[in-house]
Amino acid sequence: MWYFQKIDPVQSVIPFKYVAFVGAGGKTSLIEYFASRLVKEGKTVAITTTTKIFVREPYQLLKNSKDQIDVTSLNRFGRTLENGKLTAVNDEDIQRIGSSYDIVLIEADGAKHRPLKFPAPYEPVVPSVAEKIYVVSGLDALFHQVQEVVFRYELFCNITGIDGQAVVTEDVFMNFFSPSILFKGVDTGKCTIVLNKYDVLRQRSCGGIVAKGLLKNIHGPDLIVSSINHHVFYRITR
Repeated sequence: MWYFQKIDPVQSVIPFKYVAFVGAGGKTSLIEYFASRLVKEGKTVAITTTTKIFVREPYQLLKNSKDQIDVTSLNRFGRTLENGKLTAVNDEDIQRIGSSYDIVLIEADGAKHRPLKFPAPYEPVVPSVAEKIYVVSGLDALFHQVQEVVFRYELFCNITGIDGQAVVTEDVFMNFFSPSILFKGVDTGKCTIVLNKYDVLRQRSCGGIVAKGLLKNIHGPDLIVSSINHHVFYRITR
């Protein structure tokens, strides 16, 4: 029997200091949601990146290792500011930030606003200190052409032999959850899968099909079906 339980996912973040986010289809939105909720829980929260992330106020640039960390209830950190984005910090920076903040939320991947992605050889950039990892994907990729909804779809097509004009079916979608794609560089024992944007599906039952299929084939990760923009989260279990 399958169980769909409405949850507050923030409670599962609180025990950890270093939380990383990879994949596509809502990473930044999930980070910002967690940050705002954690602040309401009385936590000091830092947001940073090992790739790039769009800048929002407040933020601080850590141009060298001697820069003092500014502590506020919520702050964002990067090495530099380029074209409206904070650039990557390193593991040492992340630990320095963590020495001043209760929780550090780390965007460790990029997807150019696509709901799915195939990683380049240097992606994702999961920091060694990560204690919890959220693997995010967008259910809105379903029933669209691969070339429309997959970031770095050329790499995906070359590796899998799937044509760029092929449709992302439930089976194709589930194939992204493999050690060479969305689980690349990810310890699945630390992982929660987030299937986001179920609210935009014409047939919401398709989200359930994907969730059940993944839970049958993957052992270890928790799985959440969500509409991050509407702050709605369901944990799926058997």
